[in-house]
Amino acid sequence: MFFLVTKHNTAKETFSREKIEKTFQRAATGLEEKCLFQEIKSELEKYLMENISTEDITKLIIKAAINLISVENTHWQTIAGRLVTMDLYKQASRNRNIDIQNIYSDKHFSQHFQNYIETKKYYQNFMEYYTPEDIKKAGSYIKQEYDFEYGYTTAIMLQKRYLLNPNKIVHELPQEMYMAIALFLAIPESAETRLETALSIYDACATQKISLPTPTLMNARTNFHQLSSCFKLNVDDDLRSIYHNIENMAQISKFGGGIGVYLGNIRSKGSNIRGIKGASGWILPWAKVINDTAIAVNQLWARAGAISVTLDIWHKDILDFLDMQTETGDIRRKSFDIFPAVSIPDIFMQRVLDNKDRTLFDPKEINDIIWKKLQDNFQEDFTTFYEQLEQDPKITLKQTIPAKELFKKFLKSVVETGMPYTFFRDTVNKTNPNNHAGKIYSSQLCTEIAQNTSPSTFIEEEEQDGTINIKYKAWDSVVCNLASINIAKVHTPEEINKIIPIAMHILDNVITLNFFPMKEAEITAKKYRSVWLWFLGLAEYLATKNMVYDSAFARTHIDELFEQYAYTTIKSSNQLAQERWSYELFKWSQREKWILFGRDESWYLQHSQLKEKWSDLIKNIKTSGIRFAYHLSPAPNTSTSLVVGTTAGLLPIYKKYFVETNSIAPSVNVAPNLTPENTRFYKEYVHMKMPEVIDMIATIQKWIDQAISFERIIDPAQTTPADLFSYYIKAWQQGIKTIYYVRSMSLDVKECTSCSG
Repeated sequence: MFFLVTKHNTAKETFSREKIEKTFQRAATGLEEKCLFQEIKSELEKYLMENISTEDITKLIIKAAINLISVENTHWQTIAGRLVTMDLYKQASRNRNIDIQNIYSDKHFSQHFQNYIETKKYYQNFMEYYTPEDIKKAGSYIKQEYDFEYGYTTAIMLQKRYLLNPNKIVHELPQEMYMAIALFLAIPESAETRLETALSIYDACATQKISLPTPTLMNARTNFHQLSSCFKLNVDDDLRSIYHNIENMAQISKFGGGIGVYLGNIRSKGSNIRGIKGASGWILPWAKVINDTAIAVNQLWARAGAISVTLDIWHKDILDFLDMQTETGDIRRKSFDIFPAVSIPDIFMQRVLDNKDRTLFDPKEINDIIWKKLQDNFQEDFTTFYEQLEQDPKITLKQTIPAKELFKKFLKSVVETGMPYTFFRDTVNKTNPNNHAGKIYSSQLCTEIAQNTSPSTFIEEEEQDGTINIKYKAWDSVVCNLASINIAKVHTPEEINKIIPIAMHILDNVITLNFFPMKEAEITAKKYRSVWLWFLGLAEYLATKNMVYDSAFARTHIDELFEQYAYTTIKSSNQLAQERWSYELFKWSQREKWILFGRDESWYLQHSQLKEKWSDLIKNIKTSGIRFAYHLSPAPNTSTSLVVGTTAGLLPIYKKYFVETNSIAPSVNVAPNLTPENTRFYKEYVHMKMPEVIDMIATIQKWIDQAISFERIIDPAQTTPADLFSYYIKAWQQGIKTIYYVRSMSLDVKECTSCSG
């Protein structure tokens, strides 16, 4: 084949099949027998033409590799990823004038690091913590082979989203990104151990054993280090509080954070204002203001703000709230850009089962007459107070409705919209390790965060020398500091004991280094030092170990594995407390009373596989405390799983083979490490029995001190309203704390190859 191609500098040269083959051979190292050049050559030749640019040829080679990805041969994902990375090398070598054959070196990294500090792309104070010799050592430690383990989706997401290359001029490379992030995250360590810790962080993250969230990947190493992903607010029934929190939502959204906000304190429609009965509006106008704030503050046009709003199911405005996103009713009452959630107490679920009535109340009227807030009570206290209010003749703003009818309306909204999310408030607070310091009223955007919140209160507005100062008393507003453990790579005792302490060091340092977009969040973060250890890759792990997700055998195994994760996490927190100090509110907490995950020492001695270890750890915690107020909260991890090339969160796979169409990394995706031998163990979510999935999540929930983001995928052709009802009842009865989206698969569902294989 003879024709001319156009090089980067516009010069012409003859097309060279040998250059293409040489590039492919490098990309196919170790996979030569599985991925043949002749296959990609045949694909490529469909697109070649006279005067095609070498840049376009590179894109076409990658496209050809993607086209060859199949269930039968998943290795083309690796080939495509390597080709993307090799193209990055080519661009960086040209832009930095360095040898592509020695793309990573201590000299090149030092030059890059210094250049990025001087141009203010990297943190300006880096060299206060590291010497030039430290940076040189870090550069010599970089391992190029890590790059060639990344699949196409990982490589393209790093290129398009996470590498710090303004204006698409490639300078920073993947391993330089991971090393710079590691150096930044190790800054709070002692001078003696800082570089050693940084290298450990680098290895754990670059090998995809620990996955960092988007804000950390993007902002750690920069001068703008907002490292947190989610925030959780509590709004009081006061105009100042409402608008103060709306301003906070805007600030959080501006910096890319997701938000969960509790609205249960706000008075209902028909309540009084300054003694005038019926003067109050209702929840929906405030929800609409929040909705419009999410749209207006749209993160530099990258995406709309993401805000979840939670209301109690006993609130008098709940019926309208449940219609907020349905296709029926007054369009002026709709808010389609926020995510509704409902907080449900045990008494409501029990009355649904008993087919009894349910009473709706106005929270302000209760507080005005009884001087006590119903929403501030939980479990038995809530039930007792609630039943008293039902009989109290002084309470007039109430409405009685059959509990099942209310739940049917809830389910109707779920079927139509996939929402509202569900927050089982009594289940959550039953195991709250910090119930001495507050209560948990709601979760956040993805429903896994379960921590104390309380609304900040307005104190005064004063003038001093022409300056107006507005003062608030700050209470608890939660901020998420998180990292994820890749179960597919971290599941042996040796790896667990090595990797989880690194993750906990990262999370503790993130709290110290973080920029907080609102002061309340900073105060709460430093008071509680809460962290979120997430998990992903469960479906990949089970399939590659020849276990079916929805089997009793898998649940028994995962129970043991997550006990090991939980134990090592709490042990690491205890060790950090010994090295540094305990979180401020440790005294009087459940942990100080020898209670972990809602269970005392006697439970562990009777039921645990790690009896003696738990017993020793509980005693150590009593003596030396614990570093973090909250530790574990598995999230959906959908985007994060793509970055590290594994399956999302703790759920089954959506499909073994699908086309990912997101704007960052459109790609063909095949279940990780799929082989003819394990394909029957990669059972797709829609083909599973939901009670078995609930059993798995409940098994894991036992070892999680917060909640689990539990998304359901159902086949509408096989799921009746009674089934859906039973799934909620079963989840509540088995101690699951929250439920995320309920998604419906298309009615055109093909035969499950897992079931028939």
